[in-house]
Amino acid sequence: MYLIVITFMLVYDFFPNILPTIILPEIILGLLIGFYLSLLLKRDRHANHRVKFKEQMLSTLYLLFLIGMLTALGGKSSVGLSFNNTILWVVLILSISPIYTNWRKAKKSSHDGNPFKPFFKNR
Repeated sequence: MYLIVITFMLVYDFFPNILPTIILPEIILGLLIGFYLSLLLKRDRHANHRVKFKEQMLSTLYLLFLIGMLTALGGKSSVGLSFNNTILWVVLILSISPIYTNWRKAKKSSHDGNPFKPFFKNR
């Protein structure tokens, strides 16, 4: 659900004139409040570190892809999100730490040391 909310927020940021005709900003704000409340109530949603790792990696890559796609479509962020923004890269580097921690935990908890065994077959 949070990826949907963040997607709408980024589209609204890059194209502020298009989204209000589709979805009102009040609805986005309500979804965002619901998202934060769900985060507060469910601190540790996954006991499985593989699932956490996969979720964090896919979320990060999706957000980078979305920023790149919206920029390529001719949008300009009103808050300054772009690949030239130093703050974006600092936040991205800071987000690598918990991703790396979950990767290490997934690797440690797997019996053969490969957290991706169900996803990639050995050749």
